[in-house]
Amino acid sequence: MAKLKLITFGCQANEADSEKIAGVLAQEGFDLTETTEDADLILLNTCSIREKAEQKVYSLLGTFQKLKTRNPQLKIGLCGCLAQREGLRLKDRFPYLDLVAGPGAMIYRIPELLKGGAAEPLLPRPKEPLPLYVHSPRPRRESTVKAWVSIMEGCNYLCTFCVVPYTRGPERSRPPEDILAEVRDLLAKGYKEITLLGQTVNAYGKNLKPRTCFSDLLRAIDSLAGGEIRIRFTSSHPKDFTPDLIEAIANLKSVCEHVHLPVQAGSNRVLGRMRRIYTREEYLAKVRGLRQAIPDIALSTDLIVGFPGEGEEDFQETLTLLQEVRYDSLYAFKYSPRPLTPAATYPDQVAEDVKTERINILLQLQDQIALEENRGRLGRIEEVLVEEGPNPKKGSSATGRTRRNQLIHFSQEILAAGDTVSAVITESYSHYLKGKIA
Repeated sequence: MAKLKLITFGCQANEADSEKIAGVLAQEGFDLTETTEDADLILLNTCSIREKAEQKVYSLLGTFQKLKTRNPQLKIGLCGCLAQREGLRLKDRFPYLDLVAGPGAMIYRIPELLKGGAAEPLLPRPKEPLPLYVHSPRPRRESTVKAWVSIMEGCNYLCTFCVVPYTRGPERSRPPEDILAEVRDLLAKGYKEITLLGQTVNAYGKNLKPRTCFSDLLRAIDSLAGGEIRIRFTSSHPKDFTPDLIEAIANLKSVCEHVHLPVQAGSNRVLGRMRRIYTREEYLAKVRGLRQAIPDIALSTDLIVGFPGEGEEDFQETLTLLQEVRYDSLYAFKYSPRPLTPAATYPDQVAEDVKTERINILLQLQDQIALEENRGRLGRIEEVLVEEGPNPKKGSSATGRTRRNQLIHFSQEILAAGDTVSAVITESYSHYLKGKIA
């Protein structure tokens, strides 16, 4: 079989896309390889959210040119959001590229692009009226325990910092019968955890006829799962976090007690300039609603430090938000200007050294909060789904996650991926816990 080396950058949506790419190319006779030297085809599935990820891609492409020189039969392609944004301009910079393919429906045209070579033009994003979600071949999944299930694509929230609406297009939802068929297949194969994916996953169903809301989809999946599988979802938008969704999370046995709820900033002035369409007070009301309904829920978030015009007072409001919410974990990023986005043109960009100082302060505070919260879990018994067996490099006999999505390391128990165990928490750190079989 031909050998495919697939390298993925970015979020869970990109990882799910890579599994689809591997599935599509498996039908064309490609098998995955771990090394670039053995590959007949190298594909980089890219992200365009932050500049740092793009620079890594460009650096890798430079090294692959040497491989192409040694092996002229090698084909190299760029997929995903960066490919969609830059299009065939990438061919001017990297003339040895054999294909450029955006996300979404373009994934399924990769075999066609390979046969047509570099002359094949990049398809533009579809305009309204949008077609239904493209029915995909079976993904080639990385794990036999956990699975990504994409339920929607694109985004209608035009946040001023975000390039996603320009690279993945407007929001469109996958028909529920398609999703449920995929879930049934995963249940039959013995998967233990499913994560539902969308750029704003809880906005699901707005463009379907008849309209289907996200909470109803969760109920339908839970009725199939019967509590025998874990259900997670990411990433949510606070605007679409309804009381009905909170009720569903609280009452459905399969849905895990963890919500990723991006806030991005703690200052109303900055939130307004980001066009996040909620206030600090409205966001905190959602947090209170979640904790009233699910007292032991774990919360994580996304934060941007150094957004244009962010003053010291704005930054302090973000720090007080952390202290009030007390997140279990978070992803924090220095603001990175993205082409096509309004914020990239704002005149009041924050200096890089200020952004670096602020993110270090924020991460130090979060580590302190997470450590205090994790110490409160010492001695508790948690349900742990084992994701990985013995790993000498990590000094663990097994690792897994609780329903609250906290990472657990075992040091003595011999466990296999897919095992579900009850574990008592014995040690706590800022980013993980240690446990042993209860």
